[in-house]
Amino acid sequence: MVPALDSNTPYKWNDFTMISLLDFNPVVCVVKPDAPYKTMKDLIDAIRANPGKLNYATAGPGTTQHLAVEVILSQLGLPSTAAMMIPYKGGGEASTALLGGQVQFICNNLTTMVGQIKGGAMRALVTSTPNRLKDFPDVPTAKEMGIGNLEQVMGWSGLYGPPGMPAEVVNKWQAVLKEVAKDPAWLRGNDTVGAIPAIRSPQDTEKFAREQFELYSKLGTQLNLKK
Repeated sequence: MVPALDSNTPYKWNDFTMISLLDFNPVVCVVKPDAPYKTMKDLIDAIRANPGKLNYATAGPGTTQHLAVEVILSQLGLPSTAAMMIPYKGGGEASTALLGGQVQFICNNLTTMVGQIKGGAMRALVTSTPNRLKDFPDVPTAKEMGIGNLEQVMGWSGLYGPPGMPAEVVNKWQAVLKEVAKDPAWLRGNDTVGAIPAIRSPQDTEKFAREQFELYSKLGTQLNLKK
């Protein structure tokens, strides 16, 4: 994401040896459980009815939390000023701001909030996944809520090596990761934190990384976020 939005980044998206994707980390929009917004439609209606009055927390401009809301507003035909971004030092602080009532909502990676959602401290309104999440079957998808472009915004983890890593080393990593992909402990660990296992070949990883770079570069241009 960073090289796509900041031309001053001292590295390119493909400067490293790509070994494998590891997991996907969906974006979920949440509110406090006592908020008047029971559904994503309620929140959207409130934003439309009160432009500029509702605040949302992010870890700063150009982050996943910021882009997710910008994508939603753009698809709804609303300007960026329809909801006001309040930047914090990180995703943890952003979540704390929501719980403290300093902002009305946040769209963040599920792994950072899964505990609060399961514990009832946050109410999930929508997920960026194409299908409903197994652990949260009552939370509708973005497409169901008419904001399908949110599917484009999803965190992910990958395993990269230094430039020019020998092919035999990459192959050894791949052999290990193929076994990891079947390991119940790996699958269970991902499930616990709300991540989606996604171990892939180096070729598929490079293809995905290129698509992500192109996507965020396009979003950065559309939303005037590029540096």
